[in-house]
Amino acid sequence: MRLKALAVAVLATIIAVATSERPAALGNPGITPLPCADLAWQKADPKFDALPGAHAFFGAYDGGVYRIEIPERWNGELALYAHGFVPSTGAQGLALRAGNSPIREHLVKEGVAWAASSYRCNGYVPGQGLVDTMALTDLFTKSNGGRKPRRVFLTGTSMGGHVTVLGMHEFPKSFAGGLAMCAAGPELFDYFAAVGAAAEVITGKTFTLATMQDDLTTMGDVLGKPPDYTERGRQLASVEIQISGGPRPFAAEGLVSRFLGNINGGAIAGGTTPANRAVMTTHIKYRIDVGLGLTADALDARVRRKAFDAAFRSAKGPYEELVPFDGKLDRPLLTMHGTGDLFVPVFLEQTLKRAVAESGRQKWLTQRVYRVPGHCGFSQPEMIKAFDDLSAWVHRGVKPAGDEVEGDLSHAGMRFTEPLRPDDPGGLRVDATSTRLSH
Repeated sequence: MRLKALAVAVLATIIAVATSERPAALGNPGITPLPCADLAWQKADPKFDALPGAHAFFGAYDGGVYRIEIPERWNGELALYAHGFVPSTGAQGLALRAGNSPIREHLVKEGVAWAASSYRCNGYVPGQGLVDTMALTDLFTKSNGGRKPRRVFLTGTSMGGHVTVLGMHEFPKSFAGGLAMCAAGPELFDYFAAVGAAAEVITGKTFTLATMQDDLTTMGDVLGKPPDYTERGRQLASVEIQISGGPRPFAAEGLVSRFLGNINGGAIAGGTTPANRAVMTTHIKYRIDVGLGLTADALDARVRRKAFDAAFRSAKGPYEELVPFDGKLDRPLLTMHGTGDLFVPVFLEQTLKRAVAESGRQKWLTQRVYRVPGHCGFSQPEMIKAFDDLSAWVHRGVKPAGDEVEGDLSHAGMRFTEPLRPDDPGGLRVDATSTRLSH
């Protein structure tokens, strides 16, 4: 039952968005979000108390709820915060909630106002998240006695990181700079589908749309679960780490909570939602550690492949959030990613880097890697330094230092991680198939 619940949650991540008729564009021109599911969304109370030396504003807009905090000594700048994925299932799945910026205290101390909202629906909805987050600027101005911000920063975590990178591409002149933390992106769902295709080969079970939940349960029985992998489970664990960015600090630990959750068969089994139709796995080159009884060549030859549907995954597609980023940045973007993130893996940083390089816009991108187990587990010092460095970049025009996100990441993250986490592997290489360390 636990596996089935997990499978439902993962599928909700990908297909929670309704597939009804495409509506007219909402909000600002240039972005048409995937339509929200037609559910009885409920606006939760957004009330919160201001920090000392600041004023709190909160309320409802036509699609959800919002929070705004303005320092008494406001410096004229506003940091918008886009939150991450909220499942549309479960007891709180219909509740639209507004949270706080994760660096709220620091922003207020520095005189920077912040604003955050729910979106008008839950689920994986970065397009709608961008529309609703951008609407916060007008809500802020109304709350601030008609005084507009002179600079607006766009920040976000996880799916909110996808919102941030999307916003920096689609509306670059609207923001002074962007901070994308543990950012997701369109290619994340390629990864889930590629893991699902590998799981079919490794377990001998083929997904069908009619038997998806039972297929996942059978796979779980064959694979085991961390740390008690079966022989075939160790094969899939190696594949998940290898194609998500390669062996790196805390990768095995991060896989513990995501091993079975990363398996998705919706797209390769013929799912027809826009998100499934946009998935592409034909470009995936499988990798696996030696000595596990399966080779990368065998996987590449046997896995089911999914070609993308150009009606959705192209510059002319109806929904920008499904289309890979073209890298055409015009304002500073600083990204943060954890090595142990197996939910939204670091390979997305590699994909973003290549897109920006192909567009010739490298001067606008700085990427940083952190030795962090799990998803979005950044410390306050790490997030604060990243925002301050972004702000200094915007103010002074000097690009801050970053990390190399491609190549061997087995020693990655030493420069900006603060502090090193307990059980940090130091200079040892991470074994992709266990929690053991080896030289």
